[in-house]
Amino acid sequence: MAAQAAPALLLPRPVSRARPRRYLSHSVAAGIIGLCTPLQLEWGGILYASEALLALVAVWALVTHLTDAQFWRRPFTPLMLSLGVTILAYVITDLVLGTEAQNLLRGWARPIFLGTNLAGLYFLCRRNPFNILIYAIAAASASIAFLAVNGRLLENWKFGASAPVTILIACLVPLLIPRGVLLGSVALTTVGLLHLMLDSREIGGNCLLAGALLAARCLSLLRWKSISWVLLGALASVGIGLFLWAYVLTDEEYSQRRHFSNAWRTASLVTAAGAIAESPWLGNGSQTNNFALQSRYDSIFADRTGIRYRGQQTDTSTFSPHSQILQAWFEAGLFGTVFFVYLGGAVAGALHFCIFRRRLDVFSVLFAFSLMRAIWHLLFSPFAGLARLDVALAGAIVCVIAIERRAVPRGL
Repeated sequence: MAAQAAPALLLPRPVSRARPRRYLSHSVAAGIIGLCTPLQLEWGGILYASEALLALVAVWALVTHLTDAQFWRRPFTPLMLSLGVTILAYVITDLVLGTEAQNLLRGWARPIFLGTNLAGLYFLCRRNPFNILIYAIAAASASIAFLAVNGRLLENWKFGASAPVTILIACLVPLLIPRGVLLGSVALTTVGLLHLMLDSREIGGNCLLAGALLAARCLSLLRWKSISWVLLGALASVGIGLFLWAYVLTDEEYSQRRHFSNAWRTASLVTAAGAIAESPWLGNGSQTNNFALQSRYDSIFADRTGIRYRGQQTDTSTFSPHSQILQAWFEAGLFGTVFFVYLGGAVAGALHFCIFRRRLDVFSVLFAFSLMRAIWHLLFSPFAGLARLDVALAGAIVCVIAIERRAVPRGL
């Protein structure tokens, strides 16, 4: 009975016992693709070079594994099927509404490249999960180097260095320091405070929450399990307190930007909700930004700020629902949300297992942060840009965790 006391804390057996040389090409590919992340291609919109490379990998993987039952397993297969439903919903909506060709192609390209990103990462990492670290470290390092070379390393921290710096910390601290998961959790919490001080609320909050939960888990394994829930509550309280302290401390400096950001989010959500209520099943089409929607958005934004929102140079339109799930619903109707809703459930389940049951190892901090951030993206981030790669990475992590769980002997 003693051997069965804590089966969930045992490290799953390696996914593959094959010699490293067999999968060396996958590791090299993961590194090269990660290094290409900062490079952008113009293809009717912004396409990242890493997405183009992952599309090539995905095509090769799908062609060479078309009848491989080990490749087409849960949760990868349901993820791809649900994405197919979302893409079909976009196609039907745009054809019925007669969406302009330029908007139609951009609208279809987003879920298609999201799918190839996911399939490519899954192919590279399913036999050797360490390739996730290789890809993540390469992508983060390249992004930081790109910002440094262009003299923008400390500019616009929220949309610049915040994410790659966090990824490097989540990967390197547990990897380079023996038993470094606890230190990695503390480092994640610390960098979360830095993000809050520099007004990156989204990523800072995710760092604080993921770091606090993992720290409580680490402490519960240090023979303090009987008070682990007390620790969890205490750390959660400390995390909330630190969040509020950092928020209040910097409110005077960033109050105007936060006011405009909150007004922008509110106007986006209210406008999208109204449009969804008017056409819940069919949607409004890809890249929709008609006069009525724009006027509604401008009116709400102006009521809260006193000025009209004029957009930024990177905006493709001034109005966009600030939620991936709502954006898919707004553009492609209820069936357009199938993939994002299914992915959200899968990510939530993987996050719970990763924090509370999976044995702590070099992947723990990265997995927890990436899965936590993916949930935020699904609820509160636009369906565009690097968020596609973030969501695809979370999907690949979900698949790798599922493979690990299947590898655990049934008797344990």
